[in-house]
Amino acid sequence: MQSYRLTARARARDGAITPFSLEIMPPKEYPEGEYGCVVHCPTVRFHGKPIFGVDGRQAMALALWIVEDLLTHEELTLVDDDGVEITLPIDREGGIPGGPYRTDL
Repeated sequence: MQSYRLTARARARDGAITPFSLEIMPPKEYPEGEYGCVVHCPTVRFHGKPIFGVDGRQAMALALWIVEDLLTHEELTLVDDDGVEITLPIDREGGIPGGPYRTDL
């Protein structure tokens, strides 16, 4: 599995636009048998911390899901250079808590 990188803009509820960057490193196996993806996302103050899953796919899915949740908490929307809203490519079948049929993510 490859790393995931995104450069975009984050739009606040008041309309302010700030640069946004996200890098999720490829999952690697840790000694405990879990897999972890290190996440770098300064916009939501999540930098250099791994997110763990039972396998690489789940770790990547959870990392993307957590960043999306942090953006929601900070009331930020991702937009491209033209101001069009974009979303993160969350693998909703990759082991998100609650299963692939959750609709509240």
